[in-house]
Parts: sequence; C-alpha cells; structure tokens
Amino acid sequence: MTDAALYQTRLAQANAVGDAVRELGSAASKLLKAVFQAMLRTRPINQVVTAQQEADKLRAYADNLYRTDPRYADDLYAAANRHEMAALAE
Repeated sequence: MTDAALYQTRLAQANAVGDAVRELGSAASKLLKAVFQAMLRTRPINQVVTAQQEADKLRAYADNLYRTDPRYADDLYAAANRHEMAALAE
C-alpha cells in the first residue's frame, strides 16, 4: 500500500468524523433550543377558564344523555371533573 492510498483513507475518515461532529453540534443546538423554548413557554391565563368551559359543555351533554343512559352520563361527569382538575394542577 502506498502513502497516497493511506493519506486518502485517513482524509476520508477525517472528513467523515468532521461531518459527524458538525451534525452532532447541529442536533445539540436544536435540542437546546427546543428545551429552552419548552421551559420558557408560559401557560395562557385563560386556559383554566377554557378547561372549565369544556367541562361544563361535557356536563351539559351528560345531562341530555342521563335519561337514556345514566351509566354513560356518570362516566362523562367523571371525565369532566378529571379534565377540570388536570387543568388546575398544571
């Protein structure tokens, strides 16, 4: 094997490593950006009101179904309560 062949192989390996390091840096940069955006994201003030409104709509629907299927209506009431409590806990 000649020196020229060894040099080309090492050069190709160096380029591959450099490309891998560049891609790793790019991925790390994107990850950090996403983490910081997630940390800085604030919850809208009216989100609790929206969850309460959604729960009230679900309860109204359950009221309409109560005479025909009381067990399903009870499940809907429970789901509305869980939805409301989960929004308050966040």
